[in-house]
Amino acid sequence: MHAILIALAIAALPVAPQRKPIRLEAESGQLVGTTVATARSGFSGKGYVTGFSKDGDKVVMKVNALPGIYEAQIRYSAPLGQKGYELSINGRKTSGMFADTGETFATVSAGKVELLDGANTVEIDKGWGYFDIDYVDLVPAKISHALKKPPLTLADPLATARTRALFAQLVSTYGTKTFSGQYDLADTSYIAKTSLRTPAIFGSDFMDYSPSRIAFNPAPKDRTEQVIKRAKQGQFVTMSWHWNAPTDLINETLKDAQGKDVDAKWYKGFYTYATKFDLAACIDDPNSDNYKLLVRDIDAIAVQLKKLSDAHVPVLWRPLHEAEGGWFWWGAKGPDAFVKLWRLMFNQLTTVHHLHNLVWVFTVGSNPQWYPGDAYVDVLGVDAYPPDHSDTLGSTWDSLKKQYDGKKLLALTEFGGVPDIPRMHKFGVEWAYFVSWPGEVQPPGTTKDNLIRIYRHSSVKNKTAQ
Repeated sequence: MHAILIALAIAALPVAPQRKPIRLEAESGQLVGTTVATARSGFSGKGYVTGFSKDGDKVVMKVNALPGIYEAQIRYSAPLGQKGYELSINGRKTSGMFADTGETFATVSAGKVELLDGANTVEIDKGWGYFDIDYVDLVPAKISHALKKPPLTLADPLATARTRALFAQLVSTYGTKTFSGQYDLADTSYIAKTSLRTPAIFGSDFMDYSPSRIAFNPAPKDRTEQVIKRAKQGQFVTMSWHWNAPTDLINETLKDAQGKDVDAKWYKGFYTYATKFDLAACIDDPNSDNYKLLVRDIDAIAVQLKKLSDAHVPVLWRPLHEAEGGWFWWGAKGPDAFVKLWRLMFNQLTTVHHLHNLVWVFTVGSNPQWYPGDAYVDVLGVDAYPPDHSDTLGSTWDSLKKQYDGKKLLALTEFGGVPDIPRMHKFGVEWAYFVSWPGEVQPPGTTKDNLIRIYRHSSVKNKTAQ
C-alpha cells in the first residue's frame, strides 16, 4: 500500500519543462542599418538580412527561453569571401569567422552561449561586414569536460629532463586547471601587486635581437638575462620572436590607397607591408644569399636560447606566430613556404645548435595546410583579441578539440586582456595555459575586480610560492 502511495505521489509531481531548439528568423528581428532581401535562393522563412556594411549595422532578435547552455548555429551567406562576425547574447559578445560560400547559404557553429530564464536578446553586429544572415538556431547543449591528454613525449626526442618536466606539469593539470601567464615585466608586477598572485608564466620577445634590427639599433644588453632571472624566481618562460625580415626592409613612410601615411620604417620590419623579402623565392635554394640570411638570423636567436639552455631554463618556444593571417612576412607567401621555414628552424635549433630545452608552440589558424606536422609541434596555440574579454572562444575551442584532442595541448598563447578562465571552464573550454599581451590587463582594459576574481579562482594555477 505504501509503495502505491509513493508511486502516486511521484507521478503527481510537476514535470520540469524541457529545453527545445529555438529558431530565430533574422528577417523577423529589429533591423538597424540592414534590410531584408530575397534575391539569393535557399533562404528560410520570408527572406534574409543583408546590408552589413557600416559600423552599427546589425540585426537584433528577442526570444523567451528556458535557462541553460545552448549551441548557437548561424545560417549565413558570405559571397565576397571569408568574413568576421560578432554575436552578442544579452550583451556578452563573441566573434568568429564565416567561410566563403559564394552565392549559397551555409551553417556555422558560433559556439556555446548562455540563455537566461525568460527574455533574451540575440544580436549579430557588422564585424567585417558584407555577409547575409538567414537565421540563428539555439540548440540545447551539454557541456563536455572530457579531454584526452596528449602523450608526454615531445617533438624533440632529446628534450632535457627539465623540459620534459615542464611539459608533464602542463599535461597533468590539463582539463582541470589553466596556468596563468603575462608578457612584460611591468604588467606582471601590476598583477602581483593587485591580485597578490604572480602569473605562472613570464613572456618576452627576441624581437630586438633580429640582425636587421640591430643594424639600426643596438640589441638589448640584458633582455635574456632578465628572463633567466624570472625563471630562477619560479616562473615558467615563454618566448616569441617578432622577426624583422633578414633583408629588403622598405624603411620609409608609404602612402596607402586612401593617401594616408603608413609607417614602414625598419622597426616595422616583421610586417609584410614593411619588407620586400620573398620567403618563397629563397626557401628551396640553400645556396641563395637570402636563404643564408634566414639561417644567419636563426643562428643569432640560437645564441640567446643557448643562454637559457645553459641556465637550465626550459622554454615554451613560440616562433613564427599568426602566419596564416599573412600580416607577418613569414606567412605572406602561403603555407608551403611557411611549413618549410618552420621545419628549417626546428632542425637548425635542435640538430645544429643542440638546443633541447624547447617546447615547440605553434600558433594555429583554421586551415590545416599551415600545420608543420606532429613531429615538429608540441602545443597548439591560439591568439585572440575579442571585443568582450568574457568571450569563451567556444567555437575556436570546439574546432581545435575535434582536430587535436589527445594529440596536442591547446593553449591560449596571446590574449588581449585577462581571459575569463572560470567562465571558460563553465563552458568546457579548458586551455592548458594563457598568456596576456602587454598593455591590456590594467584599467580600462581589465577592471581590478575582474583581475582579482580570475587570478584567485580555483581554476587558475599561478606561480607556486617559493
